Amino acid sequence: MIRAAILAFDECHASSVGGFADILQVANAHLVHRQGAAAEQFEWQFVSLSGQPAVASNGLSLATRQLESGEHYDLVFVPSLHYGGRQAFEQILTAQADTCAWLVAQWQAGAWVAANCTGTFILAQTGLLDGKAATTTWWLEQQFRARYPQVDLQLRSVITEAERLVCAGASASYLLQAIRVIERFVGQAIASQVARSMLIDVSQTSQVPYLPLLAERDHADALVERAQQWLQRHMTQELRISELAQALAVSDRTLIRRFKAALQQTPLAYLQDLRLEAARRLLETGDLSVDLIAGEVGYTDTSSFSRLFRQRVGMSPGAYRNRFQLNGTP
Repeated sequence: MIRAAILAFDECHASSVGGFADILQVANAHLVHRQGAAAEQFEWQFVSLSGQPAVASNGLSLATRQLESGEHYDLVFVPSLHYGGRQAFEQILTAQADTCAWLVAQWQAGAWVAANCTGTFILAQTGLLDGKAATTTWWLEQQFRARYPQVDLQLRSVITEAERLVCAGASASYLLQAIRVIERFVGQAIASQVARSMLIDVSQTSQVPYLPLLAERDHADALVERAQQWLQRHMTQELRISELAQALAVSDRTLIRRFKAALQQTPLAYLQDLRLEAARRLLETGDLSVDLIAGEVGYTDTSSFSRLFRQRVGMSPGAYRNRFQLNGTP
């Protein structure tokens, strides 16, 4: 048997905990069908430090078995947990010292450790990810980087793998993560069968199409804030730095320097992101042609717009519309 431990703790996502086990169960069915009853299968336990029921973020009570220091697993899964604000999240992480020590011991004994979404913070807290590639949920990028600067965070990837440590992005990516783990333990053929039978799209290897171009960055620079507001009002117009600087009564050099210091990008890059975010909304909610959308957001050359869109978003405007358009029915 391939022994798996699925961690459960208060405020975890029940879908992540139960869903991972469901996929292993489907893998077992395919293993038996292809190889017979003697096939090596997955065996899992829901575990916690206390052995008491864990209360998931949606109120569901999850029965668990207490962790035992001398017990070895082949695979450990760390699920995502609810983010109830920075302070509450930090308190949850601070309380995981014993869990982290147990994870380190399991990995050192040869186990694979897979962490999903916010669960990657717990794995990073063990120190095992230092100097290694990892990913996490895209909307907590800055918090992850600040807390774990030694981790090689590769946010573009949905899944990362390094030395038996498998990280996954936002919560639903546990589906792809489970397929990756199944492939590593029982091979590509079974993993592919599981993905097909459960309609898991394994082609979604990048988080880039989901990432916001206009990352929220707190700053206290009133000049930069006024510049942002000016750019938002004049988004469709050709940008002349001198015109913007004049409107703000500063020199071109001062404007660019202050803008970079506050937002880590130039005014031109910020304007491009404004336009591309507007284009994304139009592609998601309307039926305008790509040519018309380019014009609506300030581009006279559709080819240049499409090229920039692909570069920044990771796919063409047409492909983005096909994936994300909201086709609601009245």
